[in-house]
Amino acid sequence: MRLAVSLLLNVLLAGALGYWLRGQWQRASPSLRRWLLPALGWRLLLTAISSLRPSPDAQLMGKFSRLLTADFWAQPTAAPALWQGNQFQAAGESVTFYAWSNTLYFIKLLALTNIVTNSKLWLNALYLSVLCFIACWSLVRALAQAFPLASVAAARVAFLAWPTVIWWTAGLTKETLLLGAGAGLVSLALPAIYGAHSSQPVRLSKGLARLVVGIVLAWVMFRMRYFFALPLLGGLLALALVRLATRRGWLRAGWWPQIGGLLVALTLLAGPAIIGGNKLVRIKFLVDEIDRNYHHGLLTSSGRPHLEYTDWQPTPLGLLRHAPLAAEQVLVRPWLGESRQLFYIGAGLENALIIILLLLSVAAIVRRRPGRLPVALVVVLIVYCLLLAAFIGLSTPNLGTLSRYRAAFLPWLILLLLQNDYARSLLKRLGQWGRVAS
Repeated sequence: MRLAVSLLLNVLLAGALGYWLRGQWQRASPSLRRWLLPALGWRLLLTAISSLRPSPDAQLMGKFSRLLTADFWAQPTAAPALWQGNQFQAAGESVTFYAWSNTLYFIKLLALTNIVTNSKLWLNALYLSVLCFIACWSLVRALAQAFPLASVAAARVAFLAWPTVIWWTAGLTKETLLLGAGAGLVSLALPAIYGAHSSQPVRLSKGLARLVVGIVLAWVMFRMRYFFALPLLGGLLALALVRLATRRGWLRAGWWPQIGGLLVALTLLAGPAIIGGNKLVRIKFLVDEIDRNYHHGLLTSSGRPHLEYTDWQPTPLGLLRHAPLAAEQVLVRPWLGESRQLFYIGAGLENALIIILLLLSVAAIVRRRPGRLPVALVVVLIVYCLLLAAFIGLSTPNLGTLSRYRAAFLPWLILLLLQNDYARSLLKRLGQWGRVAS
């Protein structure tokens, strides 16, 4: 029975994926179409490699999810009630998690996908990775359609090809869900905010379907890491308000009016949330969580390269004082030569490249060649990247964990760094050389 259900569902999903690929191949522009199968193949290759040796976290979550799935098959009507709350109960085992534990939430999602995959860990990893690819591909297409003058190549590199982004989001990692949910959400929001470049109006049923999918993606992202989701959700809402004000004539077009309006909107949205919101967004709760994670990270990083702050004070002002340094460290550590281990050498090379791209972007801005993305969108993404970088840098001193966590915002940063005219010209030359070589 279980095997028959699994086979049937896998056949249906494989057919749905084939149908989606065929549709994307037909609708994508020729320059983008060339990326479809190679980008999917690149992601599947890294997914297969990562699945050969699943991380201890993946193995533990896989084990617990199999127990939940076994309970479902034993008592389909009673199992959902046992899945409620923050206590894991299955096969005689009982573990109490933190009320908003993303680990427990991930276990429950895996328990559902086990019905399709017959509890095969590698197949779960494959499906999650493919869903992340679909979301990233949809975002690249949405950016190309909403901003035809911007650099589409930057989006392709950032979301479909950048090695560490694909590696950390290829399989059973929380970053896979985070990036997929965030990319999918933005791909749905951009046409709504900036208007689809199409003469055909969107059907009501299609609009409702997009709304439902957007709500689901926002909820998944919020449940996985709410402190990653809130800046993105707030930024999109502020962007929509500024766009509406500009269209109605309440806000003048141009750099400074747009930036000012956006900052005012962000302040108006963040203020009430912090003052009267749930304890999850209260300053004291966030400070306590950062302090707890920071000291736990220090204990597990002894003898390895890690971040450490002098005069650490677990207070709002103390963390705010260290926030700029924390954001900087997330982007530049580990440095080249900091360790002879292969992982740190590779991470150091990536960070050196990011620094070069950052300097190139600064030069382009000084020479008034920053690119063609709307300034309000650029500001939202900059704020999002800086907030996440500061939060990760303060709460995650372990450089290995830090490299994995930053995969949730790294493609957005790469997208911005490759938008300027100099990077755009370089990507164009690399693309021409690649076509000649092939």
